[in-house]
Amino acid sequence: MTKILIVDDEPLYRHGLYELLRRPGLKVDAAADGDEALRLFRRGGYQLVISDLSMPGLDGLGLMRAVKRESPSTRFIILSGVGTIQAALTAVRQGADDFLEKPVSREQINEVVARMDTPATDTGIVTVDPTMLDRLERARRIAPTDATVLVQGESGTGKEMVARAIHNWSPRAAAPFVALNCAAMPDTLVEAELFGHERGAFTDARVARPGVIEQADGGTLFLDEIGEMPPAAQAKLLRVLQDKCVRRLGATTTQAINVRFIAATNQSLRAMVAERRFREDLYYRLDVMALELPPLRERPEDVLRLAEHFVQRFAGDYGWPATMLTAAARDRLRAHRWPGNVRELENTLHRAVIEARGTDIDVAHLALDMAVLAPTAGGDLAGRSWHQVERELIMSTLARVNGNRKRAAQLMGMGERTLRNRLREYRLEGVEV
Repeated sequence: MTKILIVDDEPLYRHGLYELLRRPGLKVDAAADGDEALRLFRRGGYQLVISDLSMPGLDGLGLMRAVKRESPSTRFIILSGVGTIQAALTAVRQGADDFLEKPVSREQINEVVARMDTPATDTGIVTVDPTMLDRLERARRIAPTDATVLVQGESGTGKEMVARAIHNWSPRAAAPFVALNCAAMPDTLVEAELFGHERGAFTDARVARPGVIEQADGGTLFLDEIGEMPPAAQAKLLRVLQDKCVRRLGATTTQAINVRFIAATNQSLRAMVAERRFREDLYYRLDVMALELPPLRERPEDVLRLAEHFVQRFAGDYGWPATMLTAAARDRLRAHRWPGNVRELENTLHRAVIEARGTDIDVAHLALDMAVLAPTAGGDLAGRSWHQVERELIMSTLARVNGNRKRAAQLMGMGERTLRNRLREYRLEGVEV
């Protein structure tokens, strides 16, 4: 059930807004000031906060900052009265999702509720990162064309989601979106999967079968890990792109096709071309429009937003109460380098939700490797001893939590006594701690 928190120091207005929002599927709570609202919010589970801007004590702007700090994915809408519009716009620039001018109509409230479960973009990709938003805007501009697209990025960065977004934004949206992972099958099967086969084309080909290119006719074919495609299949795919027709294995005739091709890779195809491991002519056919997706470690503002999104989704899937991330867990998520990107974060939170079973998620539930903490300005850790690596991790973690040893120990999954012993050793080595 979706939970909404209303905050207003005017009883009549607070009650009126409560009545406008009350409906099946929504749980609405109300608070008379910012301090009461923050206490309610910390009990957990609110997807939306609607707050007056001007209140005694903790005002709407201060409440918004506290809410966004603890739960970046929670939507926050500022209510502004006469003479406070400029302040409301300032709040939006500082992190509020929107503002409504009093008095609020039923239509405005209905629109807010309708938008509430929409992710940060209509692609299902949760992001506020400027680089990622720029790539999505570029994808939106590319979508109406039939140009082939090459999506590049590390594993787990969301390449298939971007490909689906391009398809859904295109005139082909009602037609099939078909995906094939070129690395997920033996080389001997790639051609049969791509081009299909006639009966008797090879051993076990007892019936004719269309390939994914035919299955995607009228729509979009997404070829993931295109760099793993065997050379023979690369040559045949090039012919398909040139001639707009496909020939099944064992067939004597070709069939015209109308397919938009989107390819993805976590490798440098340009380097593979230079090493003669990928066809240069195919590379240029695929690289008509290119999109480079940033890794999650370069999207720090997205980590907690995505984490909250996954926690809410998985808790809902299991029918468990809304779950919160503790402060230590949030710090640990921020500190992790995320070599597996969004996919690793999703799997981590899925496991954590199961481990927590409806209780708050703490560092222990995350089970993240301390050795994968994000590096500091010290740079590459390669070539250093484990003692040096551990010391740098401990010192950088202490700096990150302003010297709070208890918090640092929690963050690293280390006992406080162990941390004290390590710091004593460092002092004996002449390190200032």
